[in-house]
Amino acid sequence: MGGGRPLHHEAFPAGARREEGEKMNEHLRRDELHDACAKLARIVLSGTAGVSQDIVETVAARFQGEAESFAAFVWQLGRDPNLLIRAVYYLADAHAVPTMGGDVAWFRHMLACVVELAVPSISLSGEAADFLEDVRAGIHQSLEDRAE
Repeated sequence: MGGGRPLHHEAFPAGARREEGEKMNEHLRRDELHDACAKLARIVLSGTAGVSQDIVETVAARFQGEAESFAAFVWQLGRDPNLLIRAVYYLADAHAVPTMGGDVAWFRHMLACVVELAVPSISLSGEAADFLEDVRAGIHQSLEDRAE
């Protein structure tokens, strides 16, 4: 994760981790996450001729598994794990292209990046934190320009 230091977040006591994990599982809207992952799978597979619905579902399930692996991290840092649904839709709209195919490595790395922006887990040096001002300006512009 670079040169940043981990932020000090209140850790769950060992006995509470399972209970917290169960609460997180209750909150994560898996059907909606699946829908977002299916949209992403359709986009990245659209450049491949003869792709069956079974293949789309298989790739969507892989994306969903990757996204769900971030849910506990997001929850433990005090955030709604359903932000992962929005993150997948963001990746589908902004970064997915038909030539990507069924490889999920790019998805894992991109999701890690956008989750870190949404749920910071490290403190940044001044130089790295300066980039967040650029991100803030881009977010502001995107929100003003967003298609309804």
